[in-house]
Amino acid sequence: MVTIAVLAVILAALGLFFFLKAKSKQDKSNLLVFSWGDIGENQVLNGLLDDFMKLNPSVSVTLQRTPYVQYTETVLNSMKGRGPDVIFVEVNNFADFLYRKVLEPLDPFIQNDRLNTADFYPAVLDRFTSKRQTYVIPRDTAPWCLVYYNKSAFDEAGVPYPNDNWNWDQFVQTAMKVQKTGLSGEVMRWGFIDDKTLPSAWIFSAGGSFADDVHQPTQWTFADDPATLRGVQFRYDLIHKYKVSLGPSKIPGFTVSEGSDMFRFGTAAMYLSGLKWTPQFREIKNFKWDVAMLPKGPRGDRAFSTGGSGYGISKRSKNKQTAWQLVKYLTGEEGEQKRLASGLAQPALRKMAYSDLFLDRKDPMNKKILIDAVEYVKYFPLCGNWQEVENLITDGLEKVWEGTDTPEGAMAKLRPLLLAHPPLVVPK
Repeated sequence: MVTIAVLAVILAALGLFFFLKAKSKQDKSNLLVFSWGDIGENQVLNGLLDDFMKLNPSVSVTLQRTPYVQYTETVLNSMKGRGPDVIFVEVNNFADFLYRKVLEPLDPFIQNDRLNTADFYPAVLDRFTSKRQTYVIPRDTAPWCLVYYNKSAFDEAGVPYPNDNWNWDQFVQTAMKVQKTGLSGEVMRWGFIDDKTLPSAWIFSAGGSFADDVHQPTQWTFADDPATLRGVQFRYDLIHKYKVSLGPSKIPGFTVSEGSDMFRFGTAAMYLSGLKWTPQFREIKNFKWDVAMLPKGPRGDRAFSTGGSGYGISKRSKNKQTAWQLVKYLTGEEGEQKRLASGLAQPALRKMAYSDLFLDRKDPMNKKILIDAVEYVKYFPLCGNWQEVENLITDGLEKVWEGTDTPEGAMAKLRPLLLAHPPLVVPK
């Protein structure tokens, strides 16, 4: 029979147990991470977060995923409350967060931990820097320079595979030769498909520009730059003069797959994009494929737009030091090793880009060109209203791709619109 004294000891022990459990829960650091990405990418991220928690038992990490099209707005709205601790940032939404002072400068953490920022590709690290303050540690870089090509289509047409040093003229001739038409003249396989509504690849390789300065733009140059017009004209010619490509609105499923399905199913012989579609293209069974570098422009320029992403810390985070440890883990060697196995991205850590994990001898076999490509990347202007202005430009060029306006006519209409929306410089 349990005595009163024994019962008292049991109750005291239970009380101590629940007190310690509650205290342990209270002492635990809770981090909220905001991100976007498809199921495959988030599986990798969830795995990394689980590993981080195993290494740091006193930390609990929760991932909140939001579709990219709603991501920036969701993050900004969340800042009215607690908001995230760690924010996944892309080179093109960085300005939105920077302009609204959402991100914490990371330099004190970098200096305190003696993190060697020279280990990262300078271009992408520089993109995440403003007024000598670093706000994001890069995870990956993504030159938009890969022309995927269907080897079977080239073999069928008797056309040599592309050389990385080809130019616009050679590209056009190639696209015309690998395009396939039926007996009645209908196109059965297009020569080339572009995955972007805005033809930044052709604009940059023509030597064109969007603003007078990428870091601190004061005026738009887009509608007045002859080289920019040359790039727009080339995209127009691919569609309407050479008839080897389609405008974005004519590409089946463009808003979902960015035209990648046309390449995957063999209805486009060449396709311009970044590395992001590689995991899906590795599932292709009907033909062999590889990649070549985007052709050089008419002046011999090699330049193209780029993506890239990384992790920053919210100014509102109450656990900044713990958040910094997570940022370091996600962008460090261990995080990169586990991410590279998926084939999703090119690491921002230079040593990892040269590793066998990245150069994995899997398709695309010519993936090594991405290492050199980083030298030629161009970024869009860093300002608070770039997204708005990009939409203006995209809408203004839509009739050009449809064939109901000329490049010169569209530029003339865009000029006053751009003057009415000057760059919003990131505040001090």
